[in-house]
Amino acid sequence: MRKTFGILFVITALLLVGILPSVVFAQQATTTACPGAPAPRLTVGGTAQVAQFYSTLRADFDSNTILTILYRTDGDTFTVVSGPRCGIGPYNWWQVNYKGTLGWVTEGTGSTYWVEPTTVVTPAPSTPSATPTLAPIPVTPTPSQGACPGAPAPKLIIGGIARPAQVYTSLRSGLDSNTVLKVLYRANGDTFKVLNGPFCATGPHNWWQVDYKGTVGWVTEGIGTTYWVEPAAGL
Repeated sequence: MRKTFGILFVITALLLVGILPSVVFAQQATTTACPGAPAPRLTVGGTAQVAQFYSTLRADFDSNTILTILYRTDGDTFTVVSGPRCGIGPYNWWQVNYKGTLGWVTEGTGSTYWVEPTTVVTPAPSTPSATPTLAPIPVTPTPSQGACPGAPAPKLIIGGIARPAQVYTSLRSGLDSNTVLKVLYRANGDTFKVLNGPFCATGPHNWWQVDYKGTVGWVTEGIGTTYWVEPAAGL
């Protein structure tokens, strides 16, 4: 009986010795920052937000399927579930939960972060007012043609050929629309023809109507000092 127990103990120990390193290795493989990507700033279990104007929530890491678009101006935040995970390209992918929807976001590229940890701000105590303040009625601006105040100076021209200036840009179904028709990638050499613009709608963004391989849609040129699309030199 003791001999049988001893044999079982040895077999179990050998199995654990063989299995545990592979388990640890697998865990490290899926939680290691990607070479060439910005240093990870998100943490599993933490809350994060959009660092630039918007970020895309993908169906899976390395996926082109967009579940929804998150906007900084809308105060969109999400909970980090797992990561970082490295796929194609120097991007740290994180699995997140956005209002019950599980998806994946990329943290950034180079020195630019697309998502960042939220900063906890303690609000100052409010003083009750004798006269209630009425909230202003939101006004939806009417899109107008011409450069948008506060947007970067337009570089595109009607009839010209342009391309993504950063890693990718989104081709939208309409001006000021959240519906993404295509995702265009600089690395793939994606270019498009400028049909009309610029137009100004919500926010300081110059919108241009473009044609990408027969699909007509809209792109935004940039924000602040950052351009998301640019003229394609030599084309």
